[in-house]
Amino acid sequence: MSDRNSRNGKALSLMIVSMLALSGAAVLLGAMSAPTRAATCDQGGSTILGDWTITSPEVCSGILYTVDGSITIGSGGSLTLINGGLNFAKDTSHRGYSLTVSAGGSLILDNSIVTVQTTAIDPYLKLALQVSGAGSSFTMTNGSVLKFPGWFNATGTTITMANSAITGFLPGDLTNVGVYVGDNDNSPLISWSSTTASLYASQIARIYENTSSADKVNVTGPMQGNVALTSSSTLYAYDSYIGVHFSNIGTGSTCPCLHNELTVDATSNAYLYNVTIDQTETPTQESQWAPAFVPLSTSATGGSIYLLRWAQVQVVDAVGFPVSGASLAATSSPQGTTAVYPDNGGLTTPSARTLTYLGKSASGTNAYTTTNSNGMAKIPLYTDLINQWSLPNANSSGNFALTATYAPASATATGGVNFNPYPAVTWQDNNAFVTIQLSNVHVQTGPDLVLRQSDYTATVTAYQNQPFSVDALIYNDGQTDATGVSIAAFLDANTTALARVDNLAIAAGENLTQPLNFTNGVSGIGSHTLELIVDPDNTINEGGVAQESNNFANVTLNILAPPNGAVSILAPVAGLTIAPGSTLDVTGYVRDTNSLPISGVVLNIKLMSGSTEIVSGTATSQKDTGFFLVVLTIPAGTADGSYQIQVTSTASSIQSDTTTISVLAPASFLNTPVPLLGIAWWLFLIILAIIVAAVVGITLYFKVYGLGKMVECGECGAFIPEDATVCPKCGVEFEKDMAKCSNCQAWIPVDVRQCPECGVEFATGQLDMADYQEKMRLQYDEVVQKFKEDASRQLGRALSEQEFQEWWRKQPTFLTFEDWLHEEEEMRKQGSKGCPVCGTLNSVTAKVCHKCGSLMAAPAAKPGGAVRVGAPKRAVKPAAPPAPPPAPSEEAPEPSGPVVQKRVIKRTPAEGEQTEGQGQDDQNL
Repeated sequence: MSDRNSRNGKALSLMIVSMLALSGAAVLLGAMSAPTRAATCDQGGSTILGDWTITSPEVCSGILYTVDGSITIGSGGSLTLINGGLNFAKDTSHRGYSLTVSAGGSLILDNSIVTVQTTAIDPYLKLALQVSGAGSSFTMTNGSVLKFPGWFNATGTTITMANSAITGFLPGDLTNVGVYVGDNDNSPLISWSSTTASLYASQIARIYENTSSADKVNVTGPMQGNVALTSSSTLYAYDSYIGVHFSNIGTGSTCPCLHNELTVDATSNAYLYNVTIDQTETPTQESQWAPAFVPLSTSATGGSIYLLRWAQVQVVDAVGFPVSGASLAATSSPQGTTAVYPDNGGLTTPSARTLTYLGKSASGTNAYTTTNSNGMAKIPLYTDLINQWSLPNANSSGNFALTATYAPASATATGGVNFNPYPAVTWQDNNAFVTIQLSNVHVQTGPDLVLRQSDYTATVTAYQNQPFSVDALIYNDGQTDATGVSIAAFLDANTTALARVDNLAIAAGENLTQPLNFTNGVSGIGSHTLELIVDPDNTINEGGVAQESNNFANVTLNILAPPNGAVSILAPVAGLTIAPGSTLDVTGYVRDTNSLPISGVVLNIKLMSGSTEIVSGTATSQKDTGFFLVVLTIPAGTADGSYQIQVTSTASSIQSDTTTISVLAPASFLNTPVPLLGIAWWLFLIILAIIVAAVVGITLYFKVYGLGKMVECGECGAFIPEDATVCPKCGVEFEKDMAKCSNCQAWIPVDVRQCPECGVEFATGQLDMADYQEKMRLQYDEVVQKFKEDASRQLGRALSEQEFQEWWRKQPTFLTFEDWLHEEEEMRKQGSKGCPVCGTLNSVTAKVCHKCGSLMAAPAAKPGGAVRVGAPKRAVKPAAPPAPPPAPSEEAPEPSGPVVQKRVIKRTPAEGEQTEGQGQDDQNL
């Protein structure tokens, strides 16, 4: 049944829409459209407590609600349940819980369920579903389910089921529930009055049956359930299952009463298209069968049940291809009257409901009688009438003649179908398949395989006993794809194929180039005829003699004696070394004695170790060039050593060629030799590491232990270790703990705070650079201000900063701050001299007095030689905490740098010289 559901799914959806439109109920239409309007649901949680009365559209999605109460859908109200449902929690104290649709309300189940909870204390599983009132409706779609025992009563309403089911609990569902299984493992009792019900690919299963009168609750009459239609009700069922049966149990005066029927009263009818029933309870003997479909009226005009079946018709042409657009007409046989449809008032066209389900129209290109692209048409046919006068069987007329007409070819053909009469109602009984062939129509040609002689005008040249190939060009000029195609070649009318290829596929209107390989060549020298035949076994129906006569073509073949020549290996070059597991390209040429290329020569290429073959391959010299190529893969386990590449020809007139290569497993990087040196990388890295370690060690030793801290010799200026007692360059000896005064350059003990010669006090330790520069800047600014005042007096007016700077740059007294600071440093290094105006000590190189700004005279050279201004750069450890730089004053500034140690030279004074102890400078510096 699932296959039928799939085939009719689309039409079924259209049918549902059509039926809802036919109902004419505005409330129903509003309910069906509620999901698209995204209507809300009043129930926020998953439990509905108490009674819920619905008077407006409600759309509840994705929740299976537990209902502890009754639900009533009244006028103007609708409830749409999507992917969820209702699970009523009933017990014996709350038997009255029910689901009611009335007064124009509607209930829509979309992939949802209505059931009863089996886990309650003292459960009561029967539920009453009541749908009544003009305009009221109940719809089930997309696998929705009613699953409960009880009652499904409908009055004056519309019921639509599509791909849905009415069923009940299985006996296994009721284990340990504590209720009598026979009274609860069924679907609800169905009683539809003044109701129109439509079933599309749906089912009504597990119809009520009970064997014990003691458990009969709220049931009148026999303890069996029927699908009962009363008071002008109509049932339309398509491809559906209704669980009535032919069992006769319970049909007599005594129970167990287990027979189920579909019943109609005198005012009701049922139209059943391919409806199947429960065959599992059918007695073995047909004499024991009881009718499954029962009209209850005794009058001749009473209600009826109509059985309609499907004729599945395919129309094909003369070669069996589907004919699209053929029209079909069905007539009853043997009467010859046009088939009629009782659900459409006995007209010769089906009802709108049926056409919508089929997705077809009554006429036109989409008519239900017109074949589709597969040549198929599904024709409904009325076969059986069951009424009071036909019971227990039916009035059956299941023989029909079907006429197919193909207007473009003015062709007709006739076929027939025969349906087994009721009570034969299985799916196979309800569907008859027939093929009608239009023998004079060719709507589509079959495959037409063609070989064209014009494609084979060139002569194919090959060498004696040498392999060669020929390309066969195969066409399919038909309108149908060709599969399982074979192509073969026969030499000189020989019946044994020299070459053959099978199982080819060639699409309609396409062509295929297929090489035919002649591996053994041809032994006879000279001209030959090679006949190519497509479909040599004539297994493909190509339509007729004309289509079969174009399957041949001849190729002229010229076989030559192999010329004298030789193989020349181009690669690999001799002596090549290759690793195991690598690929090796072997290339070269085949040339004759005049060095002209020889094509089509089959070559065997081998890698040999002595007489042992390691790996081999074959190649054929190319056309026009004689070039050949084969790729050999050296086996991974090949041992290191020398190997030979041998290239030989199957023709004895072609000389072979050999070259030698080496196979060597790659060594690790550390074992490979270093270029130029020839030693292994591991040994080279060890030597390099030793050299680096030695250089680093020596450097660290001399820096940390060997050389120590370096100072400058006060005699010659060379840098020497600080603990040296003799200068290695000039040879002077040094006294310890003596230093030169940075003001007067006299040699004095390093630990004094005031120079005993000039009286200046020393500031030991490190001087804060920021404070020092600030002090110098203040002194510089005082001098600049004096120059600015002088400039204003000279010019007779106050000058701006820019005017002053322009004036001062032209004066010999101009000095930048950087020059000023530099001269202060020079005074500490080279000594000082007094200003000729104010007597302030300045650097010996100063041009302007740092106190009064006067120009300084050039310093006179000391008698006896040049003045030594350099000193060893070794700072004396501060004897006291660092003192701040002195503030500017009118007196000579105190030295602010550290006292620099100077080694005093120990030597015997010469005639006319004084010792350093007499306070004079060393005249030899």
